[in-house]
Amino acid sequence: MENRIIKYTSELSKITDFIQKDLEAYFRNVDYGKVSKEIQITEINNEEDLNQIIYGVGFYIILTNQIFDDNNCEFEFNNQKAIYRGHSYFSKKRLLSHLSNEKYKRNRKQNEPNYKVCLKIENGKNGINVNQSPYKNWNWTVIVHKMKGSSKLMREQAEQAFDKVYNKPCKSRES
Repeated sequence: MENRIIKYTSELSKITDFIQKDLEAYFRNVDYGKVSKEIQITEINNEEDLNQIIYGVGFYIILTNQIFDDNNCEFEFNNQKAIYRGHSYFSKKRLLSHLSNEKYKRNRKQNEPNYKVCLKIENGKNGINVNQSPYKNWNWTVIVHKMKGSSKLMREQAEQAFDKVYNKPCKSRES
């Protein structure tokens, strides 16, 4: 068994590297100005706008016009800069937990995921509410790359590839 595990680890590392490099090329060549069935771009002016986001599997980017001095991410769209990127099996629920945290917690059903680690702008506070100050005065956009049929490993490679191409957004804090 030990030899198999060594072999599997090596093979998995090769495929992971391949996926990441392929996704790096993808991110370098995406034209966000073109309408695409694979990418959903949603301007967020209030919590209700979050209802437009796809429910399913995806890799997402949260952008705002608010400037953070520690944000080295170079991804920009519509005069906004990426401050967070992530992935989820349930994109809409995950984005609700980040951007409409009180509503998400209030309406979460027992059998739904309980996301506790969320976008952190204020120290010690997980999640924000775009309908409340100061966030309601900021411009927000969410971009979701639809990834139906993908595995968690594939979506994690999308995160890594995005970071390699654009640098990690300042509020994406996992190591």
